[in-house]
Amino acid sequence: MASYRSQLDPYGALSEADPQETGAGTGGRAALPGAASGREAARRGLALVRAYAREDAAGVAAALDGADPAAARQLPSVTGDILRLVVGIVLSAPRTLTPSDVVRTADAIAAAGPPHHELAVSQAVRAWAAGDDTGLRGWGEDGTACAHGAAVLAAALAVGAWGREAFLGLLETFDEVAGACGQP
Repeated sequence: MASYRSQLDPYGALSEADPQETGAGTGGRAALPGAASGREAARRGLALVRAYAREDAAGVAAALDGADPAAARQLPSVTGDILRLVVGIVLSAPRTLTPSDVVRTADAIAAAGPPHHELAVSQAVRAWAAGDDTGLRGWGEDGTACAHGAAVLAAALAVGAWGREAFLGLLETFDEVAGACGQP
């Protein structure tokens, strides 16, 4: 998992970069991919997606509790990267999911999140299923809501397409690979 602020929002549109995160004031150089906040954001983003896939409310809360502010700012990019990866794989395979399947799964998964994000996340997933880019843009303006929404949608797509245990096994394998590469 890259530990940087992606130039794309969770839906593939260009987003404006935060000068603090892009290294403005340091000659325009971006922060190093191995920066501690980037590693923390990657770890927390994976934990958030995993907790939603398990429908584990305590895990969702733990994934965000005490996050370093720099890591918290990067969290939407991390969950967005995970979402783009899942979407790419799911859409490249023969279609087995319908938008209504994804919405039903996402509604169940979103219930594990904070109540103040559950409705917004469910509405965003419905907008995604309907192909409504306008509904998605508003959702992406709140970084925390965006991180929750991308995590829920990634988990709903993967669980719906591959099953919960297969997806959790994939995340476990990814953790092992990241650990072997020196990532926490």
